[in-house]
Amino acid sequence: MKTNYIGFLFAATLLLLTACQSGTKRTEADYGIIPFPNQLSPQSGTFTLQGEMNVSLSSDSASVNAFRYLTNSLKNTSIHLQKADEGSKSSIRFITDTTLADEVYLLNISSDQIELSANKSGAGFFYGVQSLLQLMPNEIYSTRPEDKLSTIGLPAVTIADAPRFTHRGAMLDVCRYFMPKEFVLKFIDQMAKLKLNRFHFHLTNDQGWRIEIKKYPRLTEIGSVRKQTLIGNTEYYLPHRYDGKEHKGFYTQEDIKEIVRYASERFITVIPEIEMPGHASAALASYPELSCGLGKTYTVREYGDVFDEVFCPKEHTFEFLQDVLTEVIDLFPSHYIHIGGDECPKKAWKKCAHCQALMKQEGLKSEEELQSWFIHRIEKFVNSKGRDIIGWDEILEGGLAPNATVMSWRGEKGGIEAAKAGHKVIMTPGKYCYLDYYQEDPEFAPLSIGHFLPLDTVYSYNPVPNILSPEEQTYIIGAQGNLWSEYIPDAPDMEYMAFPRLQAIAEIVWTQPTRKNFDRFTQILAKDFVRMDYELINACRNFFEVNFCSAWNKATSAYEVTLKSFYPGAQLYYSLTDSMVTPSTGTLYEAPIKLTKNETLYAIAASKGKALGKVTRKSFVVNLATGCDYTCVPEAGWEHVNKGFGLTDGRLGYPREMRHWVSFYQDTVCITVNMKKPLSVKQVTVASLFRPWSAVWPAREMSVEVSTNGKTYTPVGTKELNPDFTVTEITRFPETVTFPPTQVAYVRLTLLSGGKCPKGYYHEGQQSELAIDEIIIQ
Repeated sequence: MKTNYIGFLFAATLLLLTACQSGTKRTEADYGIIPFPNQLSPQSGTFTLQGEMNVSLSSDSASVNAFRYLTNSLKNTSIHLQKADEGSKSSIRFITDTTLADEVYLLNISSDQIELSANKSGAGFFYGVQSLLQLMPNEIYSTRPEDKLSTIGLPAVTIADAPRFTHRGAMLDVCRYFMPKEFVLKFIDQMAKLKLNRFHFHLTNDQGWRIEIKKYPRLTEIGSVRKQTLIGNTEYYLPHRYDGKEHKGFYTQEDIKEIVRYASERFITVIPEIEMPGHASAALASYPELSCGLGKTYTVREYGDVFDEVFCPKEHTFEFLQDVLTEVIDLFPSHYIHIGGDECPKKAWKKCAHCQALMKQEGLKSEEELQSWFIHRIEKFVNSKGRDIIGWDEILEGGLAPNATVMSWRGEKGGIEAAKAGHKVIMTPGKYCYLDYYQEDPEFAPLSIGHFLPLDTVYSYNPVPNILSPEEQTYIIGAQGNLWSEYIPDAPDMEYMAFPRLQAIAEIVWTQPTRKNFDRFTQILAKDFVRMDYELINACRNFFEVNFCSAWNKATSAYEVTLKSFYPGAQLYYSLTDSMVTPSTGTLYEAPIKLTKNETLYAIAASKGKALGKVTRKSFVVNLATGCDYTCVPEAGWEHVNKGFGLTDGRLGYPREMRHWVSFYQDTVCITVNMKKPLSVKQVTVASLFRPWSAVWPAREMSVEVSTNGKTYTPVGTKELNPDFTVTEITRFPETVTFPPTQVAYVRLTLLSGGKCPKGYYHEGQQSELAIDEIIIQ
């Protein structure tokens, strides 16, 4: 947030210095506010809420909404707040201060009064109330009679706060799996508690059209219904398996009005997304004449992928899209309309006579320029309605539309390019902001799209790249977390993926980097889990569990496993034998655990002797190769974890996701392992992955050579591999070459990849990728 921020800081500093003269007893960690305020001064004393209390509101209407929200939030208590008569005294005051910028609030709590100040926009009052509520006991959210509070003690504090960014967002994809209106409202309410202010509503995609358009009823009659849904991940089964169950749902225009109104009351702007020109299967199934034709039959897609079905840039198509956008714009008062623009294949356009003639007519040199021309035309129409467009970073291809804002998802490169060109940018790179990624060990987590994004990685993100100049950085207007729903089938699973990572997103976009502190964040988050439990939020519980990290320690020449938990101050207990380990039966973790052979570790986190979550486990393979250096010819093309040690780090790959796999894109791969000293060796094992949807095929041959000096090698075994390709699920294929015990210092493993992807499979004729995990030498 740039508006009047310097003036705000000056005023806030004076306020805090004055408040600090009274002395303090509490620390910042005692205040359970997420996102954490940018100026907070703990004070001595407590303000008591009890019985009926008068609240004086500002003479204008700016504070009414926030006051109404506050009183409703206390409905489960015995405390009743009422508006004070004009001129009467009150110990709780809402004060309009026109010198403050939008969304700024000042909150001063002493032992005898509460003062909340903000400007006439009302947003500051609302955010001040959110902080006020977070200072209260979580029992205010409980509906159990025994939890009903008659008094509430509020810790004295002075807060002067303003958000870092104007766009503080969360995206909900309701296309792949439709989410009921009631859940959408609940999600918006949770956003409001975190001071998020932009709800990105992803309403159309290949797997479903979810918004009623009066002029085109088939969009919901046909486009909102798919016959069945893929079982498992897209890459799991070949051929694909389906559940045979119809999936449908859409929001009526009355539903949309209710959602927009509900969000607006919480100072959240709903930004609709209507995908174009790609991800259009559901629309084309409804109105095939909008396509390039080419003899295809269009259906609402039953699994996630990037499909060739795209809107054809014909006049009839633009008439359709303009009609749709007109109804959308009438429903959503948002300044921004998101038009997608991502993952648009050009295959249909290349074959389409109309598209090729249009390119020649408009002087367009490529299909990328045709996409840019398409986006420009849509932007001109949206601009004529007084709105601006947002698009995913692919809209940069072929030239960016003049007034477009870029949402950078494929890393930060697109956002950096757009900011350098003077365009507004919303950062949402997948490696930090995609909340559909795994957040705990994928081996034991619910199905996800893949990848790994734990809580601390989300929290570490800074949306402003250092590579940008100070002026260019001003074009970064915010960031957001994205919830894509390809593998999130219902509301409880959606909550599981969103929380508590959405709390981390909230602190990224509100709190200044110098004020962020992960240790303090986790202390506050521990309290916020109690609130989420009262509000029946199905948040991921990995926060209370043990996570494992392992590595070869060169200093001690030992394989060591480190245990950690996000829960602040947790005691960790482990066992090598007891899968039901408890705080009373386990060994207290005090230092890295040394392993000398294959082991499975079981661990549990506890506080004051009481278990916090469930037992977690992890298996490790410790052998003669573990911790050894190795060289690859050619170099690995993909090595995500323990780079340079991914093949000797004691961790097997897991078929669901690729972190512990090391990939190569060549037909022949040669890996030489330096054993550190001469050892007797008799067996070499390695596994490769079968994942045909991603062009990942297992090795077809492996051979082993050994050496005592690293110069002269002796072949000890070759094995032709014949994996069983009749398996119908992604599979890890381990293979072993055995030979007489031999004294060696170097082991060289040569693998032939799966070669070209065979006929009848995905990527037919393309060079396959070879993905291997751990080299095990015995």
